[in-house]
Amino acid sequence: MSSNAPPKLPLKIFRFYCSEERLEELEGDLFEVYNEFIQEQGTRFAKLFYLWIVIRSFRSFALKRTKMKNSKINNSLTILKHNLIIAWRNLTKHKATTAINVLGLTIGIGAFLAIVRIVQFELSFNTEIPEKENVYRIYTSFTGSFTATNKGVAVPIGPYVEQNFSGIDAVAYFHTYSAAVEVPDGEETNKDFGRQSQLVIADSSYFQVVGQYKWLAGNPSTALSDPFKVVLTDEQAKTYFGHESWLDIVGKKIIYRDSLNLFVSGIVKQPDYNTDFVFTDIISFPTIKNSWLKDRFDSDQWGNTNSSSQLFVKLEPNVNRADILMQLEDLDKHVQEQTGDTDWFQHYELLPLDKLHFNTDISTFDNGRDAAHLPTLLVLGVVAFAILLIAIFNFINLETAQSTTKSKEVGVRKVLGSPKRQLIGRFLTESMLISFFAVLLAVPLAHYGFIYFDEFIPDGVSMDFSDPIFWAFLGGLVVIVGFIAGIYPSLVISSYRPAIVLKSSRSAKGLGGSFIRKALILLQFLFSQLLIVGTIAVVWQISFMLDKDLGFKEDGVIYFYTPYYESYNKQKLITDEIETMPEVLDISIQNTPPVQNGYSTSTVKYDSPQGEVVTNAHRKAGDTTYLRFYDIELLAGRNLIPNDTLPELLINETFMKDLGFDDPRSAVGTTIEFNDENHTVVGILEDFHFRSLHHPIEPMLYLYEDKASCIALKVKTGDQLQSTINKLTDKWAEVYPDNPLKVYFMDETIERFYETEKKTSKLASTATGIAIFISCLGLFGLISHTIVQKSKEMGIRKVMGASILQIGSILSKEFILLILFAFIISTPIAYYFISKWLEDFAYQTNISWWIYVLGGLASMFIALASIVVKVWKASEANPIESLRYE
Repeated sequence: MSSNAPPKLPLKIFRFYCSEERLEELEGDLFEVYNEFIQEQGTRFAKLFYLWIVIRSFRSFALKRTKMKNSKINNSLTILKHNLIIAWRNLTKHKATTAINVLGLTIGIGAFLAIVRIVQFELSFNTEIPEKENVYRIYTSFTGSFTATNKGVAVPIGPYVEQNFSGIDAVAYFHTYSAAVEVPDGEETNKDFGRQSQLVIADSSYFQVVGQYKWLAGNPSTALSDPFKVVLTDEQAKTYFGHESWLDIVGKKIIYRDSLNLFVSGIVKQPDYNTDFVFTDIISFPTIKNSWLKDRFDSDQWGNTNSSSQLFVKLEPNVNRADILMQLEDLDKHVQEQTGDTDWFQHYELLPLDKLHFNTDISTFDNGRDAAHLPTLLVLGVVAFAILLIAIFNFINLETAQSTTKSKEVGVRKVLGSPKRQLIGRFLTESMLISFFAVLLAVPLAHYGFIYFDEFIPDGVSMDFSDPIFWAFLGGLVVIVGFIAGIYPSLVISSYRPAIVLKSSRSAKGLGGSFIRKALILLQFLFSQLLIVGTIAVVWQISFMLDKDLGFKEDGVIYFYTPYYESYNKQKLITDEIETMPEVLDISIQNTPPVQNGYSTSTVKYDSPQGEVVTNAHRKAGDTTYLRFYDIELLAGRNLIPNDTLPELLINETFMKDLGFDDPRSAVGTTIEFNDENHTVVGILEDFHFRSLHHPIEPMLYLYEDKASCIALKVKTGDQLQSTINKLTDKWAEVYPDNPLKVYFMDETIERFYETEKKTSKLASTATGIAIFISCLGLFGLISHTIVQKSKEMGIRKVMGASILQIGSILSKEFILLILFAFIISTPIAYYFISKWLEDFAYQTNISWWIYVLGGLASMFIALASIVVKVWKASEANPIESLRYE
């Protein structure tokens, strides 16, 4: 082409719309037109004309391309509409099969939704806290004469870390606290808000480390710098002062525990995401030294570790965690020098913030949310997917079994020219439609499941219908479940050869993949039997723990605590009042009942002939009625005698053995060092369980103390119990009008030890029921289809004199063999996981072999019941109907 050729750049636009050959033709045409125009009109007009040609051509091609696209879209929509209509007709035609499919998937998806929501909720804690990857908790572990962990640290540890550690961006040492709260209402009275348990005493460094708060009022740098200041979260500020403006609330007074007057210095917004830092009142740290709080929190004892004393650090970016661990080892040595203890040692450990919510050994905070057990969440996740898979397997089984009813449709469609991908789309549309209805019904099922299981669903778990991500997840679930459940049956059905399936004389037997169906049935009952045996084992262990003799009598025992800061004379007054109540059979004063959630231990030394014995013993104290009240047996020696000059104590049998004695009588009179003072062992107690059966019995000692705060009563049970508590409440109100009575039941305290196991049992029972129900639905559908396929065979056998039992055995033989095979596979798997679970308990029930057999028999009985119902109904049919020529 000459230099007068039109520019080539605009022609590149057409490459998207036409081929290279057409592009060359277009370029040549434009070139000719362009040269002619130059000769007649001049270069300027030729270029304008050329531009007009380009625009018109581009518009023409664009319109053509758009019409092609619209045609394809319209064609796709037409096919989709056609597939939906055919799918709907097919579903309504086979109502029983549709109901089984939808019901099975609904239950499976509903259970999956509920469990996944719980797991997702627990896993979401602390994940959105800014710079969480640099935040760590420092906690204490103990070795030596005893081994333990504590979520807290000694009070001097925080300032030491702040002053001596390198690589630390900020240090937050604070104290968790709870107290009764009152707010003046301007009318010489105070609004009482009861005991608030989410209080914390901290300085401004707390907000630097835990960067989850947004300030709404107040100065972050000075809000906690002065004593008698408090920062509130927005929700707590509304609780105390209503919906006043934030600036109006700043400066107002709040009274903590009757006499601690604090003034609001700031308001922060509590984040809307899940976090373990749910403190509502942040009290300024200088308040400790300037108030009576110093008696509780201002300690210089390096060896005094309290769980309320917390220490968190925020590392500088790119700091190596190993460097901090080395500095913690130096801290261990420094603390050892300060305490001078050689029998036991304190070590300081680092816990990443992202593991705070899952460390069940030390938990989160005092009065905080319970730590989630990560292995349990993993098991829940596996159970959720197992239930969903069982539901999907059930769907696949039924669809492949029903494939013969669709074979002629496939044959006709293929003869008329339908490609395989169109046939797959036709049957996937049907499975997607079933999945849609199942998900739609599963949402309310999961929602009401949360209500039914409310007692062990974590606080805050719910179906968030306002969250668009939730609906996106449901949409994805419809597609994924519909595709997974429908792809195999669709591939099977669309693969039929029309020449075969259109022969009316050709039996459809063998079409639809019988091997796959058998494998899926096997998996269904494998999961079901694992759940059945697992549930039996959990229930068995819980019953064992609740029924086991603990070594003391807990029947009819209630207890309560008197305020520790009140005068002992008030306690004496209330006990005198109680002793006049005829409903009270016995009374005992003690520091704690035999079993409780917490515990107190001390180091004890004994000079034996073989050398010094140092051990750690649990401490209990109370008056001399303790043994009689709980019916604890004395193996040797005598009970304690009130004595201030000659300290005495009782020890349990385990403690005696740790000291090196085999005979209880020989241990009586032994002198041991306790609290830097010699004590005489005057009696040996028979071992009793003072902790849950997760733990073995450990050394324990009992001291005399007549001014302990716990009062235990043995009362008449039955209908009189509530009236006794009401009368007790009235007498309590006369002595302690400002402190509500909180009564504890001994049997409930023991049961609370096993809350996790009870929740697991209920969940496992429900999961087992769901799995069995879905499996039986599938089995019911499959046996129905089998009966239809073998209707002529059944008719012939009935005519020839076969009994119902013989016909039933023929129809159910295949399923029974599959269930037996599932039992053989599931037994060793169940044995392994049950054994691993029982390792968490020091005292275990005996899981006998017959429990595994019982699980298999239960699964077989349930399956047979499903089969028998359908076989019986089929056997009652008239054989003439089934033998009639079609």
